[in-house]
Amino acid sequence: MTTLIHWESTHFVQSVADVRQFPDIALPQVAIAGHSNVGKSTLLNVLFGRKGLVKTSKAPGCTRLLNLFEVDERLLVVDLPGYGFARASKKEQARWSSLIEHYLMAEPGPKLVLMLLDIRHGPKDSDLRLIEWLNAQGIRWQPVATKADKLSGNSRGKRLREMTDALGGMLAPMPTSSLSKRGVEDLRELLEREISR
Repeated sequence: MTTLIHWESTHFVQSVADVRQFPDIALPQVAIAGHSNVGKSTLLNVLFGRKGLVKTSKAPGCTRLLNLFEVDERLLVVDLPGYGFARASKKEQARWSSLIEHYLMAEPGPKLVLMLLDIRHGPKDSDLRLIEWLNAQGIRWQPVATKADKLSGNSRGKRLREMTDALGGMLAPMPTSSLSKRGVEDLRELLEREISR
């Protein structure tokens, strides 16, 4: 496949705490959703080919705003706050949920939501609730299994089949690994197809 995007030409745009602060950028958008410890930031750094561009932390729950990244003036990637962070207050969790919902419902909104799921655990109740909500709103999503290097070949295949079943059997998760870079090119190709739709 001919590369449409120079991924290394990604830069951070801004963080917003309210969709009304969203910049006027006329680019197709893709949102990145997932549990607070699913490895979103690390995978994004590998996807962008820019070590340290997306801030990572050993403590989950650090992404509390919408973080916007412009990729090669072709795509806007929106990193959503990680959800399911048990140490956050109920009020704080409700605020994050509201921020995510308002963004996803805004116009023009994302063309696709990448649902990141830890391959070792599969979808949790909070993941399934978000997926159910996305389906109800008619928002397209694609499951992405992170940390695929943590399981051996047979175990990995079995877990992916279990995850597919848990997600309703319609969409198979794309296995990825930030450590081995497994699946990163597949993910890039998926997003490049999105901007051509």
